[in-house]
Amino acid sequence: MRTFKIISALLILSVIGMSCDKLLHQEPPTKTSMEGVWEATRVVTSEGQDITNKLKFPILAFHLSSDRTVISTAGPLIMFIVYGNNKYSEIASKVDQVFNYSTLSFNGGEFFIEGGQQSRFTLEMKLEGLPGQKALTTLLEMIRIGNAYLDAIVYHKFINVGIRFEDDYNTMIWDFDENTTAVYNTKDSQGNYLLWNGWPTNTFQKCQIMFVKRAKDIRDLVRENS
Repeated sequence: MRTFKIISALLILSVIGMSCDKLLHQEPPTKTSMEGVWEATRVVTSEGQDITNKLKFPILAFHLSSDRTVISTAGPLIMFIVYGNNKYSEIASKVDQVFNYSTLSFNGGEFFIEGGQQSRFTLEMKLEGLPGQKALTTLLEMIRIGNAYLDAIVYHKFINVGIRFEDDYNTMIWDFDENTTAVYNTKDSQGNYLLWNGWPTNTFQKCQIMFVKRAKDIRDLVRENS
């Protein structure tokens, strides 16, 4: 009887130990892992071309907040993804004049993701096209998008962007791939979405983006690299 009690106690302690170990090593929710400041260190097109340096003015970075808010220096990246490599090459020489992040004026947006562990999320980034503003208008004119579409803030939504982590969650990788779809909207005076027909949604550039987590504020990163 004594031996049976000892064995039972050992089994119970073993189960408790396994449960505690599982809890200690449980992976955090993907959304939690995404939060923070990230610098893009590598952007590769579907053709295998590394174009990172073409998209840094002076740095390509995102700040993802717990309330799903995004602030970034990603205007050039979004222009590249939406309009493709060929069109982007036409406007590349003007991009640094349009997206002048040294003034600490950033591009905003949101990200959306289910709870728990996920391999896909949705990213929505907005670019301004208001007449007289410096942001999107000039570049859209250069790639011959008509004036009828310029009086707007365009919300570029990418659905099912692949996401994964490496290096103990200090490296984050996004994949804009064949499973990713796009929707471009404006909003009316009451904030309701309206489809934006300024550019087809099935021609966006597939690419992979690798990020490294940074401890500094995104504003400090811009100042240090300006």
